[in-house]
This record gives sequence, structure tokens and C-alpha cells, in this order.
Amino acid sequence: MLRYKLTRRGVLKLGFGSALFTFNSLGQGRETIRIGLVDPFSGVYAALGRNELEGARMAVDDVNVRGGVLGRPLELLSEDSAAKTDVGVQKLRKLVERDRIQFSLGEVSSGVSLALSQTAAEYKMLHIVTGGHADDITGKSCRWNTFRIPTSASMEANAIGRLLAERFGKNWYIITPDYAYGWSLQESFTRVAERLGGKVLGADRLPLGTVDYSAVLLKAARAKPDVLLVFQAGDDAVAILKQIVQFGLDKQMAIAGGLQEWENIVALPKEARIGWWTFEWYWIQPNVPEVKTFVDRYRRRYRKVPTARSWFGYAAIWSLALAINKAKSLDAVKVAQAMEGLELPRSVALQPGRVYYRKEDHQLMTGVFVGYVRQGQDPNDIFEVVRVVPGEEAAPPPQETGCRIVYP
Repeated sequence: MLRYKLTRRGVLKLGFGSALFTFNSLGQGRETIRIGLVDPFSGVYAALGRNELEGARMAVDDVNVRGGVLGRPLELLSEDSAAKTDVGVQKLRKLVERDRIQFSLGEVSSGVSLALSQTAAEYKMLHIVTGGHADDITGKSCRWNTFRIPTSASMEANAIGRLLAERFGKNWYIITPDYAYGWSLQESFTRVAERLGGKVLGADRLPLGTVDYSAVLLKAARAKPDVLLVFQAGDDAVAILKQIVQFGLDKQMAIAGGLQEWENIVALPKEARIGWWTFEWYWIQPNVPEVKTFVDRYRRRYRKVPTARSWFGYAAIWSLALAINKAKSLDAVKVAQAMEGLELPRSVALQPGRVYYRKEDHQLMTGVFVGYVRQGQDPNDIFEVVRVVPGEEAAPPPQETGCRIVYP
């Protein structure tokens, strides 16, 4: 387990010229507000989990240098889930029962996210999902205690589906990971294809950690789709994109998908950096000056650019701080009610448009960055944003999600 809180020396090093937010003065010797983060720091999603942790740590410093929350400093404790449900649940229980955390965050895997949401609810603890995308998280499995920052699978499909149909065609083939997020993406993109008058010619589900994709890629080639939709993430995304290029499928059909990660693309050889995707946040946004400020600070601290995962961790801590401050309480129900409808200020939202938590399902109405992979002048600039689709436009209406929030 890793513990993290800002020291007096750390405050001096940050050197903020002015505070964007001012909470109560930090009381000397006041007990910390403990937040637990469960995320994969090993396994196929390790790079994603580590960036979420880095973003969260930066936000803890930002909040504490402004006086903490209710006059108390934040303390972040983190545990490695390895993207495994049983491990993640065990680690969260340890954080609650041994380390006495009061709020929880996590996790990259949708399957683990669903389990953590349920476990946190057992403890009547507020939980913020920082990585899982399956529709059920803010759909039929939604809970009063759970809020989600990332986009849902339906938001991703709705944001990019029409563009793919208009540019490349309506006949699609799907290769997806065999767990909650992959199933959700398959269902969402199939609905979009049918709504647009198209068809899914075939679909294959493969377990996490698959190394050899040759059999399913040959099946996809025989189907001759207009678009091959690839939903793998983490190391699996790197593996399948390399093999797509090796088989020459990128010359026969468009390669695309729902979510793509900066971490995945930079891990690829340049010839395999291909495809049309959605990003959930991007570090270059010329029309949003707050993004440049954030990126400059992040680069000074970590010697690299922030990714969407960095932003998830950052926004999660700030969301919690703002909601606690609004509720003037650490009571989970009161904080959850304060988060409903909470709009993130531009210095936290870090994107154009209004970004807020929808009351009906606790989904953050965040923009979806639609575009394609290409190499910019900066080696870290690997994505051309064609359009930022507002969250309200991409998200299904609340009445279609299957969510019903019931408070204890």
C-alpha cells in the first residue's frame, strides 16, 4: 500500500501564485480525510492505473495547498488490484477496515469497477469510478454511492458511430475483450449500426491477455467489412494493432473503435499507430488556456504529458473535495447529494463546454474527443481531434439507461 499526503516542504515547492479555489485554512494537527484508490499497478492495465494515481496525487497537493477540505488535509492511500475482481475487492476491504478510509476511487477494469461499487455500498461509502466504461456502472447496476468520470460505452459509440458510417461504410466487424466493458461496447456499437441502417457482420470475444489474434483477424478479413472495430485496451490493444498491420488489414478496411488510450498508441511502432477512435480527454486544446496551465504543471512534476487517465485521477479528487465542501459534511449520503448536478470549474474540467454530474444516473457529462491517430510535431502529439462531442449529446437519455438511484 502507498500512502500520500502533502508535507509543508511540498507546499513550498508547489509555489502557487494565486489560488483558484480557497477552502478553509488548514488546521495544524487536524486529522486527515482518507481516500482510498484501488487501481491496477501491475498487469495489462498497469500504465493506465499508474497515470490515474499520478493525477490523483497532483490533485491532493492542489487541494491541500489551498487549505484542504473543511480545514482538514486529504490523504491518499493506494492499492494494486492487478485488474482482478477478487484482488480489487480484497484491497478495498483492507483499506476500509484496516486503514479507515472514508471515500474510495478506482478502477480501470469495468468488471472490477462494478465489484468495487457494490463493496463500497456495503460500507455506505461514496465511490468514484475513475476508469470503468461499461454502461451498467451508471445503468442498471447504478447505485446512490457511485459516480463515474469516464465516458460510458454508449457515449463512445454514439459519438463516433455516425462518422464511421458516413466516411467508411455501415458494415462492421467487432473484436472485443470478453468482460463487462467489451460486452457493453459490442451491444452499443451494434445498436448504433442498426440505427444507421448498417450491420455487424461478425463479432469475436477474446480473454484479457490474448497474445495471438491471427485466427480472428483472418475471420475478419474474410468477412470484408467496411470497418474493423477493435475494443481491446492496455497491452492487448498494442498486441492486436501490431498484428493488424502485419496482416495488412489496415490496407483493406478502416480500423476504428470506441475508446483509445494515449498510453497504448505511444507503445506501438510508428507503422502501427493507426485508426479512428474516441479519446476521453486530450492534452492539446488550444482554445482552453486552463489545459495548457495544467499540462505545464504536470510536465514539470512528472517529466511527461498528462493523459486521459491522469485527468480521471485529478478530476476525481477535485470532485470529491468540491462536493464535501458544498455539503459541509463527510457523511456519504450528504456528499453524494451534493455531487448530483455538481458542475466542474474549467480548471478541473479542462475542456470546452459544461461538465457536470447528471443527477439521474451519476454519469459525468464530459466531452468525447473524436479523431484519428497521426504524428504531430511534438512526439507526444499522436491524435488529431476532429470534434469534441458534448456529453449531453453523446449520452443516452436518463430514461434509457435503466438506472434508478435509491438512497438508504
